[in-house]
Amino acid sequence: MVSSKILVVDDEPGARSLLQVWLEEVGHEIYTASNGRDALEVFTQQLPVLTIVDMRMPVMDGFHLIAHIREISNAYILALTALGQEEHLIRGLEVGADEYVVKPVKKRELLARVRTLLRRAEPPVDATINYSDEFLSFDILTHQATVLGKKLQLRPTEFRLLTFLALNNDRVVRHQELLDRVWSDSGGSLDSLKWYVSSLRTKIDNQ
Repeated sequence: MVSSKILVVDDEPGARSLLQVWLEEVGHEIYTASNGRDALEVFTQQLPVLTIVDMRMPVMDGFHLIAHIREISNAYILALTALGQEEHLIRGLEVGADEYVVKPVKKRELLARVRTLLRRAEPPVDATINYSDEFLSFDILTHQATVLGKKLQLRPTEFRLLTFLALNNDRVVRHQELLDRVWSDSGGSLDSLKWYVSSLRTKIDNQ
């Protein structure tokens, strides 16, 4: 696995240390913070590829931290929290999380989700680089998409979903195939898929 910068944000020292050990064992460069305010400062200094965020924290909680990160970056964000209700998942995705994982989580699952998110950050070697029709165009290498000539502001997962659907627009794509191809082995849920489809449709319709 290629080493990547990862920011771990959690107010519980034990949880923060455990995640740091797991991620450093597989070669990643880890930065940590115990609250959202400090995390935002570290983020702007280090520009991590992935940020793992607890949602219940003092000073600035995870929801507000994610929203602030999304104002300045499209880097991947994994919400890791004990808040497992549907309304929390929906809110986490709405503010900008790419994945929402409920604690407790086992080491193998966490590393698999991290591996999948980091793999998404690397453009596939054999991918179709450009796509264009009278309505939509996108460039996979730059992660830019336009509708009727107007640029779409898309999160990484929204971009992957859009490109997969566009490149398979000649057939019906089932839910499970989208989960397998867009989320891969990170275990995306049907609820998160429905939310991303709705978000993507809204952004396109508003152009």
